[in-house]
Amino acid sequence: MEEKKVKGTMLLDFVKMVKVHKNLDWNKHLKPEDWEIVNSIILPSKWYPLDFFKRCSTAAFVLLACSNLDMARANGQMMAKHLFETTYKTVVQSNDPMRALSQFVANYATLFNFSLLKLEKVDPKHAKVLHDYDTRDKGNIAYCHQMMGMFETMIQMTGGKNGKVVLAKKQWEGAPATVFDITWE
Repeated sequence: MEEKKVKGTMLLDFVKMVKVHKNLDWNKHLKPEDWEIVNSIILPSKWYPLDFFKRCSTAAFVLLACSNLDMARANGQMMAKHLFETTYKTVVQSNDPMRALSQFVANYATLFNFSLLKLEKVDPKHAKVLHDYDTRDKGNIAYCHQMMGMFETMIQMTGGKNGKVVLAKKQWEGAPATVFDITWE
């Protein structure tokens, strides 16, 4: 089986965090070989090991968000605003939350060399996004809360009112996939 990898686009913010917050003990979470990547130039289109991405995201959650899931969600909201105003502005260019979700899922698939997200359209203002990931990865819980914040911001930026994102099923509690149940007016 091919090693799971992630595009550099997904690492840029994490590497910046490590470099800006030099006073934190990143060595508790990062391996010696990770520092070669941190100290290199991260190329957005280059493939990097998924395990490095996992360690970086877990370290950021523990060291910067103090293991607070609400902070992870708020970080997702901030990241989404930045990403959708710059790199991925095509995702939110229409006033159609369902179209934005569909484009996001399609774009997301290009950032990993394996499948993660699947969109299910329930009705015009209700969708479910299924996230199938590694159930052994403790960082998945924080990552899913970050994704909740991203979905909330995406709905808002595309004209959806009173957007609500609920974790209807959680893979870390035994579900086959984590299900983001997303509704708006």
